[in-house]
Amino acid sequence: MTGKKRILIVDPDSETVQEYCLLLTDEGYDVDICQKVSNAVGKIESAKFDCVIIDVDLEDMRGYNAVDIVKIIDPQIDVILTARANTKELEAKVRAQDIFYYYIKSFKGEELLMAVNNLFRKGIEGIDMQGNNQHSKILVIDDDHDFLDSMKIILESASYRFVSADDPKEGMEMIKSENPDLILLDIMMDSLFDGFSMCHTLKTSREYRTYHDIPIIFVSAVKEVAGSRFAFDPGSQGMVGPNDYIDKPVEPNDLLARIEKLLGQ
Repeated sequence: MTGKKRILIVDPDSETVQEYCLLLTDEGYDVDICQKVSNAVGKIESAKFDCVIIDVDLEDMRGYNAVDIVKIIDPQIDVILTARANTKELEAKVRAQDIFYYYIKSFKGEELLMAVNNLFRKGIEGIDMQGNNQHSKILVIDDDHDFLDSMKIILESASYRFVSADDPKEGMEMIKSENPDLILLDIMMDSLFDGFSMCHTLKTSREYRTYHDIPIIFVSAVKEVAGSRFAFDPGSQGMVGPNDYIDKPVEPNDLLARIEKLLGQ
């Protein structure tokens, strides 16, 4: 990061703002805050900001409607939108805006920090925001689009090449077309045991014999939902299991450490 980057946070939730401020100032960013778009407009008109983080639930308007206003004042400013919870309708409105990233607050704050860091690393030291860096390629197979978005930021921030699929069929096709170095695989997608079945097929079938040695990490929300991990033991059923297993919500540093270990880096 060259120079001290300035970030404006527009969010009426004081507790959330305090968390963001601690994360960002500890990283060396200069942070200013306000609660309304009307206040944000005045600040952006009077001072230069490199990034503005806007929550969708503001007092004077919806945050996604504020993006065009901010861009009119400063077309070069990067925008990150945040939301406490996501819906398909909300996501459609957010994705229609000219933003850098969409952050769901139910994920850990480190994900937002990674997004900001990634924003300011565009074009620096081999980081290509189109995913054309020279590091290992990781395929993430998961039907949760929010999770895929978070993995893209985490993995690209660590210089990995990110590719994704949101259903088992597409995932199996992309393994052949992309030849990934490692796979992050959700357990439950179209059916309860998709992940187990895919893992066994990849590790044992003649069709996928070229890919038998690709490390697979199961990533599952079962523990978060049920309070304990999946009771199904693939080994007891004659199935080949993954190389590792990690619970959602994912802690970025833990995930990256596991990936590095499996890739021998």
